[in-house]
Amino acid sequence: MENDFIAATGKKVSIGAPVVLWNEKGGFTCPNKRGRQGLAQHDPALNDAPTQAESRYQILDLDRAYRDLTRKVHQLVLHYDVCYSSHHCHQIMKASAFKGSHFYLDLDGTLYQTCDLYWKTNTAPGDDGGGNERAVHVEMANLSSEALAEDSELYRVEKDLYRLKRGRWELDLPEKYRKKLRDPDYKARPARTWGERGYFSRVINGERIRMWDFTEEQYQTLIALCRGIHQLLPRVALKVPYDAKLRRTPLGKIKNPEKFCGVLGHAHVQSGSGGTAMKKHDPGSAFDWGRLRRALAATETTNERR
Repeated sequence: MENDFIAATGKKVSIGAPVVLWNEKGGFTCPNKRGRQGLAQHDPALNDAPTQAESRYQILDLDRAYRDLTRKVHQLVLHYDVCYSSHHCHQIMKASAFKGSHFYLDLDGTLYQTCDLYWKTNTAPGDDGGGNERAVHVEMANLSSEALAEDSELYRVEKDLYRLKRGRWELDLPEKYRKKLRDPDYKARPARTWGERGYFSRVINGERIRMWDFTEEQYQTLIALCRGIHQLLPRVALKVPYDAKLRRTPLGKIKNPEKFCGVLGHAHVQSGSGGTAMKKHDPGSAFDWGRLRRALAATETTNERR
């Protein structure tokens, strides 16, 4: 039977979506996890230290670790990975001496959990420098602006990577990445498109970001993940940043992001105003915040009625 649960300190929650854990066949192990400051069920030498051998990352008392983790973590931070697929994302993480993420969300909706949520991953320090201590992270497969030939800097693509095929936009995924998907025949199509051009274009933290949307399968799994994280870590509330006056989720940095409890984007916590912190834009201009907000609100209402 296909796995559908996520895990933290011996606790498991079924999310009703395909999940591959780090210790399963086909899984990915976080290459650069760290100890969280303020948690006491591990060797403190692992806090912000260079990456150690996998055998060093031991959790001493699972029950106490879970209790402390639920007090410590209050955010799920969303990212686009600027990669062709989750396999590609993992290769980028392995090539780094410090990068990592608790989850990868592939084009086809497969969720890869790379380590126990007890550990910290260095994905979004935030402008205040404490973002990774309070959060868990998910890197969602999407090339963002790299899919547009005019904007591509990392991969220098010669032509736009989304093509109209029989009236539908579809990612022209290179074979070496396609064959790494759980279903190599999967067609990666954006859940929504914008007019004839297909991609969305909005300014985020002072820069215009052009990108095609995430896939329908990614949205379905992400909503399931948010619900599952809330079950495991209740301080991660089922809500997203929302401006009641404008009646929408802001795309850029929010006020006092360190105090927010719930699901938010990398751009909400990191505008590059924190000295060494880089300006961030993910999950980007195409992400459907309205859909996520409504789905989480509906879940919250259902829970209240029970």
